[in-house]
Amino acid sequence: MEMEYYRCENPDCGFVAENQEPDVCPRCGGTFFLSVPEEELTASDWVTLGNQAVEEKRGSEALAFYQQAAARGDALGLTNLGWCLEAGIGVEADPAQAVVLYAQAAAMNYMPALTNLGYCYTYGIGVKQDEAKALECFQKGAQQGFPRAQFLLGEAYRRGAGTEQDDQEAVKWYQSAAWLGYPAAQTELGRCFEFGTGVAENIEQAAKWYREAAEQGHAPGQCCLGFCYEAGRGVEQSWEEAVRWYRTAADQGYPRAQCNLAWCYEYGKGVEQDYVAAARLYREAAEQGYPRGLLCVGLCCERGRGVPVDKAEAAKWYRRAAEQGEEDGMCCLGFLYETGEGVEQNWREAVKWYRKAAELELPRAQCNLAWCYEHGKGVEQDLAEAVAWYRKAADQGDPRGLFCMARAYDYGLGVEQDAKEAVQWYQKAAQAGSAPAMCDLGVCYERGEGIEQDMDRAAELYRKAAELGNAPGQCNLGFCYETGRGVEQSWEEAVRWYRAAAEQELPRAQCNLGWCYEHGKGVEKNEKRALAWYQKAADQGDPRGMYCVGRAYDYGRGTERDIKAAVSWYQKAAEAGSVPAMCDLGVCYERGEGVEQNLEKAVELYRRAAERGDATGQCNLGHMYESGRGVAKDWVQAAKWYGAAAEQGLARAQLNLGVCCEFGRGVKKDPVRAAKLYRSAADQGDRTAQCNLGYLYETGEGVEQNWQEAVKWYTRSAEQGSPRAQYHLAWCYEHASGVQQDLAKALSLYEAAAAQQYEDAEKQVQRLRKPPEKGKFLRGLFGRHG
Repeated sequence: MEMEYYRCENPDCGFVAENQEPDVCPRCGGTFFLSVPEEELTASDWVTLGNQAVEEKRGSEALAFYQQAAARGDALGLTNLGWCLEAGIGVEADPAQAVVLYAQAAAMNYMPALTNLGYCYTYGIGVKQDEAKALECFQKGAQQGFPRAQFLLGEAYRRGAGTEQDDQEAVKWYQSAAWLGYPAAQTELGRCFEFGTGVAENIEQAAKWYREAAEQGHAPGQCCLGFCYEAGRGVEQSWEEAVRWYRTAADQGYPRAQCNLAWCYEYGKGVEQDYVAAARLYREAAEQGYPRGLLCVGLCCERGRGVPVDKAEAAKWYRRAAEQGEEDGMCCLGFLYETGEGVEQNWREAVKWYRKAAELELPRAQCNLAWCYEHGKGVEQDLAEAVAWYRKAADQGDPRGLFCMARAYDYGLGVEQDAKEAVQWYQKAAQAGSAPAMCDLGVCYERGEGIEQDMDRAAELYRKAAELGNAPGQCNLGFCYETGRGVEQSWEEAVRWYRAAAEQELPRAQCNLGWCYEHGKGVEKNEKRALAWYQKAADQGDPRGMYCVGRAYDYGRGTERDIKAAVSWYQKAAEAGSVPAMCDLGVCYERGEGVEQNLEKAVELYRRAAERGDATGQCNLGHMYESGRGVAKDWVQAAKWYGAAAEQGLARAQLNLGVCCEFGRGVKKDPVRAAKLYRSAADQGDRTAQCNLGYLYETGEGVEQNWQEAVKWYTRSAEQGSPRAQYHLAWCYEHASGVQQDLAKALSLYEAAAAQQYEDAEKQVQRLRKPPEKGKFLRGLFGRHG
């Protein structure tokens, strides 16, 4: 079938149609067409027909039309035919032949062909790569005012391809092409202004040039303009405008814009949050092989955002991203190998991918690799190597890297311990926004380690960490409110912050909150809730939590008393290293409560607690040596352990050591020291120590004899129900020793002691109730029961 051709009658238009006469010219709007025989078609007509065929995706016809133009020696026809051969339009790609055609057209001084030839030399398309020849082509085209050549010449100077790298020269040529309206050059010029590359930074100029390119439909320019609106750089911040430009570029299939628009959908910025739309856009970018798209599809699969959770699928996408050199993809794949999610757990593979990403300077991967060296996971433990990787991340200003450097100096991990150096790193990390660093820096200020102690500053840092959601910071701030250190004391605020941390599953905070419920501090007393919080901590294997659950069962607090359950929890807590649990489990073995009595086991547990510095364990071990139960009786050992506990301020131990000193048991007899020890315990409210101190004042041993002081201490002890103190105080009232005689008071006190079956208190009660025998009234005055 013979083809028919029609040319627009407008001589300034030149549009040519084939097969059917159009009603209206699509180029100029004219309505008159002239029929043109094929032999009268010019080279320009054949190019026009080829261009139309390309637009309508008729590749074979486009190729044929361009061949007609090329056969007539038309430079544009030769160039477009070369493009078909380069890109494989209507024919199998033949880049070498494309280069020949470009060279023919370039020899005709046709700048587009010369520029295409330079492009082929740049990337070795159909010809051996030769950046110097490429540069010659671009320079000639640029000097002839061809904008694409000017743009590519700017690119060559930017990359240092075929010439010395020169950002200022690159900007010069970008500007030339940009002023000629070349959109790619306008976008690159915008980037130069945005980042101050080869020209003074000017974000307003950057936005201007991005807009120029964007309004010409250039997708990268549209995306860059969208980011300006997102960040409020050079334009007024507007998420809606950002989304508009991202969408415009994404609709052209530009992967960076697809990812940016996806992010807006993921986080609800400028559009309603829509995880499904986000996942779809990420996938569109990923299917083009765009590394960020591959990574983000993996993240969607791992987190279940917009798609079902599928860790194995996530691993596949991460691997594709990693294989394209995407460092975040490498790190994410490493983490899946670390956790064994979606892939078989393999520390060596985790280290392999962390190392690849770390060598690409990704701080997160550097920290993860450092952690592996620190803990010997997938590599031999090497603290010095761990510090080296943490330092690399820190040198990039990474908050976690800075924090880990601080920890290294704080605890002497891979470096010599240096509290001052640790504080400096904590400060840098805190300034970089690391909440854990804020918390640990607060600890330094609280303890005065590496810096002058300052509780106000500590509380301030704890608050900053707490408000960023850091659980240890919340717990520490709660403790500040509990103790009134650095802040005004407030149990309500303490509870508030303990709860915030406890809800993040911090065992220490769960135990502290449980304690508040147990004792009604800042909340209404509720032992069941207390137990529930202790249980949460215990379920995480927390030693204190397990111990507190054991105590709850031991004393029936918040639950029915169950001594066997108590023993079980004490055992778990002791195995986890809880020293108080070792001691209380020892008590169970000593008394045979919840477990078969075993005094040797009790001694063993007391000793474990004692050697770890537990005052109660030390005192209990001393008592076992004193009584010879579970161990050979040994007053020297008894006094030794009482002394260790007494130095920690334990009242019972001070009392027991005082007895040793008073009577010379295991130590040299020393009533003066005994009196001091009794006083220390008495000041803590120990009723036996108060009574003993009273007796020393009565007898004048270790202290100057003083009946008033004796009465004072007997009274304090008696008020706590000590039968011995009641008996001695009764004697004082009966005989007016240190107090005005009051026989009624004496009788009442004897009766109180008698009710507790204290020695011959009942006999004294009966004596006082009888009327005095004639001639024997002085016996009561001078008689004394020791």
